Amino acid sequence: MADIHQMAYLASSLCCLGALGGLSSQATARVGNTLGMIGVTGGITATVGLLNPPIEVLAQMGGAAVMGGAVGATIAKKVEITSLPQLVALFHSFVGAAACLTCIATYIHDFPHLATLDNAAVLKTAIMFGTYIGGVTVTGSLVAYGKLDGKLSSAALLLPGRHAINASLLAANIGCMGYFFNAPSLAAGVGMLSAITAGSGVMGYTLTAAIGGADMPVVITVLNSYSGWALCAEGFMLNNSLMTIVGSLIGSSGAILSYIMCKAMNRSLPSVIMGGFGTSSTGGGEAMAIEGTHTEVMTDGVVDALVNAKNVVVVPGTVSVLHWWG
Repeated sequence: MADIHQMAYLASSLCCLGALGGLSSQATARVGNTLGMIGVTGGITATVGLLNPPIEVLAQMGGAAVMGGAVGATIAKKVEITSLPQLVALFHSFVGAAACLTCIATYIHDFPHLATLDNAAVLKTAIMFGTYIGGVTVTGSLVAYGKLDGKLSSAALLLPGRHAINASLLAANIGCMGYFFNAPSLAAGVGMLSAITAGSGVMGYTLTAAIGGADMPVVITVLNSYSGWALCAEGFMLNNSLMTIVGSLIGSSGAILSYIMCKAMNRSLPSVIMGGFGTSSTGGGEAMAIEGTHTEVMTDGVVDALVNAKNVVVVPGTVSVLHWWG
């Protein structure tokens, strides 16, 4: 039976790989989306079969899946296509929260056996990184959602000494990780994981809030990458090859897309990742001179151009782009 489950994981992984390939082209996007759904559904089915839970637990899992599916379907039907970026950001926060909760629950479950496990160091490392990345993803994604949806100001929050604050938070998280690795009791370990969750959550807020709303699409792809690496850490933690593979795909593809978007938008990827590092909290010196010319088109001009155009293309996104030609 174990071989069958591993074969199912392999098939699901191949479907997820095919999904990425399909989504790279408009002509095959629907096929790629279908392959992705098949891969995820197959992975969930194989995992449930491998766990072979009691009927009571299976009923709880089924109920949770139905509730989640109903919520997702309702949101998907109501959200406009131009609001997809903030919806993706909101869903990323759920991924981060799930990573934190799974890591803490796994530590509580496995703590009585940690002393005798050969891979205890690997397990603890995966738990630490999964919790940390998940915490950053939760709050960072919520801030990105708020800025894109207009619930928060799109202006960058440039706190005085914010780089020192972020460095202190990082140092505090590293300290908590070090203590967690040698925690003498379950309570101490859970306490350190809770502290890591809180510290990384604050860090996710300060990093994302320091970036302006115009760069939020890049931030979303960075957070997408984070969620993938958190999933990869969970795969190591749960000894689940499918989660490791899919997490690596999400993490690497998100990182590559972030680089491509930063290059296209003339942004620095390190500054986006580090919350606008290199920008000053207080303005000083002469303002940058604006060069070049611009073409202003009023409403009547747009109407005339559309009436006389033979082809019109509308590109939806965070800012819709309209292009016409005769």
